[in-house]
Amino acid sequence: MEAISIRDLVEKYRRELVRLGYCRHSLKNYRVFWNQLISYFDSKQESTFYEKYALQFLDDRYGLSETMKTRQLTRNEIYVQQMVRKLVHFQLHGSTGRVNQVPLRSISTVEFSDILGQYTRYCVRQGYALSTRRNMRHQAIGFFMFLESRAIPHISAVTSQTVMEYLTSLRVYRYRTVGLSLTCLRSLLGFLFSSGFHHQDLCGTVPHQQSRAGGTLPSTWTHADVLNLIGTIDRGNPCGKRDYAIILMVTRLGVRAGDVRNLKLEHLNWEANRIEFIQSKTAQKICLPLLKDVGWAIIDYLEHGRPNSDSPFVFLRHTAPHEQLGEGNCFYHIINRCMSLAQITATFQQKVGLHSLRHTLASTLLEKHTPLSTIAGILGHTSVESTAIYLKTDERALCECALNVPGGVE
Repeated sequence: MEAISIRDLVEKYRRELVRLGYCRHSLKNYRVFWNQLISYFDSKQESTFYEKYALQFLDDRYGLSETMKTRQLTRNEIYVQQMVRKLVHFQLHGSTGRVNQVPLRSISTVEFSDILGQYTRYCVRQGYALSTRRNMRHQAIGFFMFLESRAIPHISAVTSQTVMEYLTSLRVYRYRTVGLSLTCLRSLLGFLFSSGFHHQDLCGTVPHQQSRAGGTLPSTWTHADVLNLIGTIDRGNPCGKRDYAIILMVTRLGVRAGDVRNLKLEHLNWEANRIEFIQSKTAQKICLPLLKDVGWAIIDYLEHGRPNSDSPFVFLRHTAPHEQLGEGNCFYHIINRCMSLAQITATFQQKVGLHSLRHTLASTLLEKHTPLSTIAGILGHTSVESTAIYLKTDERALCECALNVPGGVE
């Protein structure tokens, strides 16, 4: 890490934000925080920027370390925390980056941090999808934080009893969240053993969660609600043009949120009227028809809505920096806003995220007697079994699949 004075670091970062097109108001907010941080460094008679002093500033001025143990951070506390993280990221990489809102001191034990880095690289070598790697890393951080809360200083001190205590702490979470945690924990424990960090393979101490028969019933929309939802999007402004194109891609083609984020200009084959890309979840190539309404919506966005940028991605952020949409963006805010404008209400059990529109497309195709193999191809499923769950949303299809058992109960 290059040693640099805090004033030089702040000035370089300011110039980068100006280059990226940050507005005057945002730059003013940054400058107010930087001045506070510089004054703190001056009080410590330290001119060189060090992360430990920046963290100490957050503790001395805002008491964040103790606050995070007792309650959730306020928006202002999260904001100042992010300001420090961005400075540290810029010092390390020379770029602004996209810093997630996670605690700065998620892991303080050096050994655990080193193992986390090696485990992250291991997941990459295994060829896991980006979303899978993110879940694996997030769950590993949770496990290491639990070890720190139990004052366990070394990974070799972890026992089967430790694992069971951690599993007990997961009981407050939802069924599917627990299942994800168990899968990720088995992967981590297997890595610790195979890589020599632990002398014992503790995978056997992690139980397998019993799958619920039939899986989860997909949430779907009525045709009228879908039309109403799309009709509320304001296509007269740049963000509305982008949101309209995104919603059409999902409702008409069933594209996953991750693939929408990763869609590049080169994936649009205008001459052949096709969209071709490698799916982020399955790593399989998919070829979809570029339907007229979808195509015109994308053209309208590219010509009249998309920010002026050299980015290869189709859909961009409309606030500086104008770059690819964030990894965690599942477009829920778009759906939620449109539902409010369209006065569409959902039951507590209904899931109304972007994925529910994908479910709706599958169910609509099923009602039109489209073969499951065709639906699987449209949705990009690697197995027809993944598509079969949509039979649950069509009672008529269920009746057609039912067997007439002689002498059965009517």
